[in-house]
Amino acid sequence: MARCYAGARMSAPASPRSLGKYHLIAELGHGGMADVYLAAARGPAGFSKLQVIKQLRPALAENQEVLAMFLDEARLAARLNHPNVVQTFEVEQQDEGGCFIAMEYLDGQPLDRVLRRAKKQGGLPVPMVLRVLIDTLAGLHHAHELLDYDGRPLRVVHRDVSPQNIFVTYEGQVKVVDFGIAKAANGSTETRAGVLKGKLAYMPPEQAIGGAVDARTDLFAVGVLLVEGLTGQKFWGPATDIQILHRLSSGDLPSLPADLDVPPALHRVCQRALARSPSDRYPGTAPMQADLEAALQALGGCSARDVGLHVARLFADRRTQARAVIDEQLRLLSSSAPLSLARPSLSQTMSVTAARPTA
Repeated sequence: MARCYAGARMSAPASPRSLGKYHLIAELGHGGMADVYLAAARGPAGFSKLQVIKQLRPALAENQEVLAMFLDEARLAARLNHPNVVQTFEVEQQDEGGCFIAMEYLDGQPLDRVLRRAKKQGGLPVPMVLRVLIDTLAGLHHAHELLDYDGRPLRVVHRDVSPQNIFVTYEGQVKVVDFGIAKAANGSTETRAGVLKGKLAYMPPEQAIGGAVDARTDLFAVGVLLVEGLTGQKFWGPATDIQILHRLSSGDLPSLPADLDVPPALHRVCQRALARSPSDRYPGTAPMQADLEAALQALGGCSARDVGLHVARLFADRRTQARAVIDEQLRLLSSSAPLSLARPSLSQTMSVTAARPTA
């Protein structure tokens, strides 16, 4: 799955500058299945709203398996409607066979970048780690409890909960993003035997060996995030993916760090979330969320605003650069001047994880 971000460089677009009412102003990333753009939805009287467009690559539109996967993602994303899940506004199939998803634009950073930059200043404060994960669990709870139109549970499992797929805005909103490999009861495509989906470093054993997955699969991943947020270290240390897969397959999980300096109640949350057997983990998001809320209150609490202010300070330089890029592109669009797409640069300016391209 491509991990690309909009940068400050401008160059001629390699694709159409508009898709219906959406005027493309920046390239955000390219994956094996889809290309992602920042776009301005234009309307009457100068109305303009930033959104993210995820477009299925035209060359793949005639591949029925790929199209079915893309539409499965689109249908599920369109059903999710919660403050802690990225919002999908529109799914459109074009006359010429193309297909795209229009999604919410998020101004902020993915959690992996937040943790990496915060580490240089001693790490993200524990109350902020808890606030982010409590809100992450709220978004996952919505997905896990989602019902089909006939009232049947969809049994959605994200399967790729990771710091790259948790987004923190500069206002302190936490969003679960990228349901591209989520599993739902009504999905039209099945994962082929031998195909492993998700990031090994955040997988529980049952997912790694191709077993049945459910909400507890996602809670294990949140447990890994919790340990990494508290320690500032990778749960699996320097282990390679092959080494992680081997250990997961044999049920050999890392022990919690001996020097994990947290209250006993928080230590118990880590242990339960990371239990080897799903039956020993939290049965659902609500009890884990409640335990983290209690731990947060015991530490004095932390609001979304606190998180937003901290992240905004950490990334003040990139936020300023991103605003300059967007403002210039919108100015050119309003003046009808020739517009070139801002091309991605991984290490610069703006991060839009809400629409990571599907690999």
